[in-house]
Amino acid sequence: MSEPEKRAADTGDLLARGLAAAGPGGPGTGGTGAAGGTGRREAPSAESLAEVFPGLRVVALAGRGGMGVVYRAEQTRLGRAVAVKILPPVATPDPMARERFEREARVLSGLNHPNVLQIFDFGALADGTLYLVTEWADGGDLAGLLGGRAHGLAEVCGWVGQIASALDAAHARGVVHRDLKPANVLVRADGRLALADFGLAHTQGAGFTTALTLSGTIFGSFDYMAPEQMAPGAAVSPATDVYALGVMTYQMLTGRVPKGAFTKPSRLAGAPVVVDALIDAALANEAALRPGGAGEFARRLAVAAGGRSESGAWGRGKGGEGGKRSHLPWIAGVGALAIAAAWWLFLASPRTRDDQAERGGVVAAQSSPPVAPDAPRRVAGVAAEAVEGWASLLAAVEPTRDAANGTWSRRGAELVSGGDVCALRLPVRVPENFNYDVAMEFTRTGGRNSVGVFLATSAGNGVFELDAWERGLGGLQMINGQEMRAHGEHFPASLRNGERQRVLLEVRGARVRALWNGEVRREWDLRGRRFTNNWMWEAGADMTLGLCSWRSPAVFHRVDFRAH
Repeated sequence: MSEPEKRAADTGDLLARGLAAAGPGGPGTGGTGAAGGTGRREAPSAESLAEVFPGLRVVALAGRGGMGVVYRAEQTRLGRAVAVKILPPVATPDPMARERFEREARVLSGLNHPNVLQIFDFGALADGTLYLVTEWADGGDLAGLLGGRAHGLAEVCGWVGQIASALDAAHARGVVHRDLKPANVLVRADGRLALADFGLAHTQGAGFTTALTLSGTIFGSFDYMAPEQMAPGAAVSPATDVYALGVMTYQMLTGRVPKGAFTKPSRLAGAPVVVDALIDAALANEAALRPGGAGEFARRLAVAAGGRSESGAWGRGKGGEGGKRSHLPWIAGVGALAIAAAWWLFLASPRTRDDQAERGGVVAAQSSPPVAPDAPRRVAGVAAEAVEGWASLLAAVEPTRDAANGTWSRRGAELVSGGDVCALRLPVRVPENFNYDVAMEFTRTGGRNSVGVFLATSAGNGVFELDAWERGLGGLQMINGQEMRAHGEHFPASLRNGERQRVLLEVRGARVRALWNGEVRREWDLRGRRFTNNWMWEAGADMTLGLCSWRSPAVFHRVDFRAH
């Protein structure tokens, strides 16, 4: 036997002596695998393995983890640095561990993506020791780059975008990583990220013959595991990786891992409130309620960070720091306001007026605190008292200025939304006590989805929608991070295209009452709860009062406002 063959034959025993106590589930791993021991020993030196692997010269020990040990090496013929991951057969007698190792090689070889770790070679020595040769990432891993510190939103968006792009490529091939965490994202010398450690990946239709589940075994890293991973043998999906990406995004922004009732990024790191809603959605217990993919999550995060929607419209108010508008236009035409008041009488049916007098839930307008004589409330520059309460808003809307997202245009005195995701700010200032009414008359002309109103309350800003999710639901989105399908506080509300609809929303602090076509449909008490904008509208963090339609063109005939 030649000297190189002898060294290769001895490699398994050498590595086994160094690593047997650690095993795939022992100390040094990031997972919760059931196998493995409780001790930890030193890995074999690089010198002892220097000439073992064909075409490689092992230079230094780089680290160890749940899938064996990693060395830095030089590919001698090309003179480039590479990483060599080794799985000694004696150290891991579990055949599933070998399958996971082979799985990683095959997954990496099938994912030709700039943000996925590149594989150069894969093989086995004479004694059965498996090894994997990949590119060498000079910058360590993302966990080291983060350093337990909070990072700016723009920088985080760049990282999330790269990770999401890699995940989308994996998901497109039926591969779910299911162990996504900062330690499994490597950093190249130029700062670009490379997703690695696919050893626990769940694959569909990739030609694997061994299932990666054992009774009583849970795979993943606890802080980043989605709820569906907590049960042994539970099904995973791309939404599982989206959950982990949401955890990582929070960690990047705040320097913390979200646990329990965690503080929102807007409070810890000054992120836009829409980022709170996006992360809440990614961390939803139900996989179906999370963003539709990693790329979608990254894109919406970028919209929040850049302040622009995909259509180029501002996602934040113009001219002010933190999304504050630099000016508010005056409402034109006091005569139109009087007409608005007369028009609005048909909404206040006898049933509605009686209801206001008798109800004990939302406070009626007559019981609102009086306005101090020296501080009259103003509606976009017009004193509310001067117009007997109601102000017509459509005349003051300028679509090119007020659109937050989507396509908006005028048709005479009416406002028209397009067939995309449309959101528009109304040129009005919500009173500080959050006591006001907003009313609109509209016709949905196409589509099957929601038409709604952005609302500001003392419990936060959110959306009232009719015919949401193609399921004929009406209600508030979102309450405590859950949209209405999850929180269940909705009412039947199917719209018919071509029919005029009338909506009156009464806001009294943290309480909201909805009247639809003259009938009270539901009331919500949001005290002690969080009311947040649904991230999917891409409306920006400063959205308080506005209109929206979800891929359902609509004509808004009238929109009126009254402060109390």
